[in-house]
Amino acid sequence: MQMSRIRWTAAGLALVLGAVHVPRAAGQIVDEEGVGRLTIGGGIGVSLTSMSNVNSNLSVANIFLENEEIRSIDKVRSGLLTGLDVRYKLGQTPLLPDAGDEERISFMDRLSIGFTWGAVNSETGFEVSRATTRFYARSTTYYPYLLYHVPWFEQKLPRTSFYFGGGPLVLSSVAVEWAVGDSTTNNFIEEGDLSEIAGSSAASGSGLGAVVQVGSSFMLNSRFSLAMDAGYRYAKISNIEMERAQGQMKRFPGDDDGNGQTVIRRPGDWSVIDFFERSPEGRFEARFRPDPMEEGGCAGCPMYYTGGETEIDFSGFFTNLSFRIHF
Repeated sequence: MQMSRIRWTAAGLALVLGAVHVPRAAGQIVDEEGVGRLTIGGGIGVSLTSMSNVNSNLSVANIFLENEEIRSIDKVRSGLLTGLDVRYKLGQTPLLPDAGDEERISFMDRLSIGFTWGAVNSETGFEVSRATTRFYARSTTYYPYLLYHVPWFEQKLPRTSFYFGGGPLVLSSVAVEWAVGDSTTNNFIEEGDLSEIAGSSAASGSGLGAVVQVGSSFMLNSRFSLAMDAGYRYAKISNIEMERAQGQMKRFPGDDDGNGQTVIRRPGDWSVIDFFERSPEGRFEARFRPDPMEEGGCAGCPMYYTGGETEIDFSGFFTNLSFRIHF
């Protein structure tokens, strides 16, 4: 809620400043008028992801869904990008029309520094009458960067700017959820029933990464521009910490234990713990899953593929469209 207020406040300030004429240092020439070096922009885009661990887990979940003749859950292939960006161009490229021959464009004039505060979200799942599934992952991102503007483009195409660069990426406030809801009538009757993996869990984490990008902007006039950026981001979250793990509880009022007590059947928390831990030693708050050997399974086998803890990996190629106001 607080982040939402900050973003709306920043957007409102940008619109107010955009409507008022303020003195500015020129960073580009459009219709013989200087364009402000300071810009504020908002963008939206899409990024491919590398959720191989997660998708491996989803393949296991699909086996149980297929046993119940329920549709499969789609793999996680992409994520939604949003961001609020502030950028400052250090110099003027090209030079103003009245610049003398002795003036030259320095290397520093061709640089911009900026900072993007944004988020990335990935989600998959479905809801039908007999089952629900949901995987959701999000992270707040902080991205300080440096860009180099190629002056040739602005000299030949005054309204256009072409640039490339990059910088470090900080991922924080990572939230991950995994849930399976079982509404079928097959409850622990046969091996492979959906009830074996039913439950919900949540985890958090953080990470560091990097971004490389290229982009181009087009000046609509001396105050507003549109920009398109593309590149690659390395954004892996490996220090996942579980915050909640709970197997789905199912009551059977017509069934009792012989002493008049209602039977409550519930899978161990191990199935949702295994989604993140993927280890025979996986645990959460000192709760272990039972040995599957006792139920005819293999000794020490986790529910999901063994290969280390699940990694939330937002790494991949991306593209982003933004609208910018120049001051």
